[in-house]
Amino acid sequence: MRIARLTQAFNPLLLALLLLQHITLAPMAVHQFSSSQLQQHRSRLNGMDHPDDGGSADDAGCPERSGCNNNAKQTATNIAQKAAQEAEQAYGTQQCAAAEVAHQVKKQLADKAYAAAKAAEAALSGKQQMVEHLEAELCESETALQQETASVENSQINFNAACQSAKQAHQLLFGLQTIMKLAQENLANAKSAAAGAQQQLSEKAHLIDSSQHRINTLKRMLENSRKELENIKRSAYKAVCAAAEARQKANRERRSNSSSRSRRRKRQRTQPKQQQ
Repeated sequence: MRIARLTQAFNPLLLALLLLQHITLAPMAVHQFSSSQLQQHRSRLNGMDHPDDGGSADDAGCPERSGCNNNAKQTATNIAQKAAQEAEQAYGTQQCAAAEVAHQVKKQLADKAYAAAKAAEAALSGKQQMVEHLEAELCESETALQQETASVENSQINFNAACQSAKQAHQLLFGLQTIMKLAQENLANAKSAAAGAQQQLSEKAHLIDSSQHRINTLKRMLENSRKELENIKRSAYKAVCAAAEARQKANRERRSNSSSRSRRRKRQRTQPKQQQ
C-alpha cells in the first residue's frame, strides 16, 4: 500500500519531466524542418542558375537562339534572384515565425510544466507529509506491536499462572470435597452422638432431678437425724452425767462399805487377841 501511494505521488513528477523534454525537443524539430526546407529551396535555386550542357550546345549552333537564350537566362536569373530574395525573406519570416511559435509553445509548455511542477511539488509535499505520517504511524504501530507483544507475553505468563492456580484450585477443591465428605460423615456421626448425648442428657437430667429430690429428702432426714442426734447427745450426756454420779455414789458407797468391813475385821482380830 505504501509503494502504491509513493507511485501516485511520483506520477506528477514524471509528467513534468515529460513536458520539459517535449519543450526541449520541439524547437529542435522546428529548426530541423526549417533547415530541410531551406536546403531544398536552395537546391532548386542552384538548378535554375546552372542549366544543363545540352542547352549550351544548342546555343552555340544558333546565334539567334543564343540571344534568346541569354535573354531567357537573364530573365530566369532575375526571377531566380527575386525568388531567392523572396525565399530568404520567407526563410527569415519562417525562422521568426518558427522562433515565435517555438517561444509560444515553449512558454505554454513551460507554464504547463511549471503548473505541473507546482502540482507535483504540492503533491510531493502532501505525499511526503503522508509518507512521514505513515512512517510515524508505522513507528507507533511497531511500538504498539512491541507493547502488544510484551502484553501478550505477560498475558501468556498470567495465563500460565492462572492455569497453575486453576490446577491448584482443582486439587484444593478435590481436597475440600474429600474434607467435605469426611465433614459430612463426621457431622452425621456428631448428630448421632448429639442425639445419644441428648438422650443421655435427658436421662441424666432425670437422674439429677431424682438425685436432687433424694438430696432434699436426705437433707431433711439429715436435719431430723441431727436434731435426734442432739437430743440423743443431750440424753446421753444426761445419762453419762447420771452414770458418773451413780458411779461416784457407788464408789463412795463401796469405799464406805470397805471401810466398814475393814473396821469390822480389825475388831474381829482384836477381839480374839484380847481374849487370850
